[in-house]
Formats: sequence, structure tokens, C-alpha cells
Amino acid sequence: MEKESGLPRLPERKPRKPVVYPGMSFEEVLNTIEKECGGPLAVKSYGRGKHKVIILPEAVNEFRVMVSFGRRSPKNRKEQKYNGYGHFLDGGDGNVIIVVSHFIEVLTMNRSAVHASNLGPGGEPNPGLDFLEYYREEFLSSEKECNKDAGGCLADPFLDICGSSEFVLEGHTHPDLGVFWSPQDRKTGEARAASSPVCIFVCDPVRREILGCVGKTFEEAEVLFYNRDNKQNTDTFFPEPAQETAQETAQETAHRIHVNELVYQAQQCISLRGCSGRIQCHTGILGDLKVSIKLKVPKEQV
Repeated sequence: MEKESGLPRLPERKPRKPVVYPGMSFEEVLNTIEKECGGPLAVKSYGRGKHKVIILPEAVNEFRVMVSFGRRSPKNRKEQKYNGYGHFLDGGDGNVIIVVSHFIEVLTMNRSAVHASNLGPGGEPNPGLDFLEYYREEFLSSEKECNKDAGGCLADPFLDICGSSEFVLEGHTHPDLGVFWSPQDRKTGEARAASSPVCIFVCDPVRREILGCVGKTFEEAEVLFYNRDNKQNTDTFFPEPAQETAQETAQETAHRIHVNELVYQAQQCISLRGCSGRIQCHTGILGDLKVSIKLKVPKEQV
């Protein structure tokens, strides 16, 4: 091997082959769902965009229970994280269609109303990630064998077309804060969607708001939730936000983004060696966000 400046030359990087996803038009995807998932189905749409993110009925049921969608609960008072598994489809003309067939919650041990970390309170490894890997492999090994719902319909009608499910969605909640992309959301999303058109997804389960985008440049997407139980109408299964929380000013949105970034930076300080502290964040009776941050930093670091 030739040498330059006394060092061996690095081998040339092989060009990465472009990934080719199965091609289906948006209409074909919808027809497949209606035919195989026990239609007619109720559908609720969130947002607008050329890309489409479709949550299949089985996954919708999992999601609603996981985040206690539509109400306050002890579980959703703090931020939750979850991954979606399913398939990427090429919708033509540069449009991506993402089908989500299953959700797995990411079990975290370091959470506040505006933050959830994959690491423990002291920066230690989180054993919850081991559970994520276990549950993921368990699902992938059995999804073809167990692909019928209680009514005998297909839970995932795209398995034969696309093959085994893969990671397609990175999500978290903003409990009673509204949906928006904080600076940390953008940083994390860019990393998750660096090499594939992953959906970055945020839900406010209390206000019943959903926001989704596709890819590292955060391209807008329409999110479609399907309900298999056609005895319920769309309004009862996907209730609208209460009128008093449906609208907010641009200034209120900016304030929430700043608070989110402030709490994240404080959490980073707490995780440093020798530092400790506590972060409390909750929404008051009048809807104002109250944040209390206490930091204890070793004298030599001040």
C-alpha cells in the first residue's frame, strides 16, 4: 500500500447503493387497507403535506392506550418516547408513504413534562433500551405468523408486498404543550432520519394534536389514523381538541419552544459528573406553564 507522509492511505469508500422501496400509489395503498383491514373504516387526518404517514387500525389502538390519547393520565403527565415499525413505500413523484403497523414505547427513567432522555438521571445507561431491543425482535419474529386481528382481518396487509417491518417512526409526546419542533427535536430528528425517510412524530395527547414530518429536512406530511371499529364514528374515536385549547398565538408557541430548550440545557448540566439538581414543570390551573429548576454544581466547576 502506498504511503503519504508516512501514513497508509485509507481505502476508498464504496458508494452506497440507493435503497429502492416498493412502489404503490396513495390510492392503491388506501384501497389495500380498506380491502384487507375490515373496511369501511373511519379515518382522521392531521396536517397537510405531499408525504403520507398511515397508522393502521391495530397500531392506532396501541397508540391511544400507550399515550392515554384524549385525556390527562398519570402516565402522560411527563414526556413519553416511542418508535413505530412498518414499511416505506414509494408513492411516485418524490412522495414517500409510511405505513405504521406497530408501536413500541421507549421506556425512559429520566423524564419531565418537556424532556425524556435515553440515559438515566445521572447519565448512566438506561436498561429500558434493552427492553426495546427485546420487544422489537420479539415482534419481528412473529409478525407474519400472528397477522390476523380478533375479527379475522389482516393487521398488516403490506407484509407480503414489503417484507418484514422496519423502524419507520421516531415519536414523543408534548403533554398539554401543543405540537411543534423544538431545537432538540430537530437535532434528534436529523440524526434519526439521516439515511432513510423516517417520520419524525410528536403528539400532544391531552390537547389531541398530532404533527408529523418526513426525513432529515423535516418535510411536511399528512398523518392518517384508521379506526377498524366502524360502529364508532370518526368524531367519537378521534375527538377534536377543546375549543379553548385549539388555538394559540405565535408568541405562545415561541415561549413554549424557549422553555423546552431551557429545560433541556438544565438537564444536560444535571447529567455532568458531580452535578445534581431537580427540574419540575407543570401546567397551572389558568394554563400557564410553571418551571422550577434547581442545580447543584461543584465549587471547582463554578
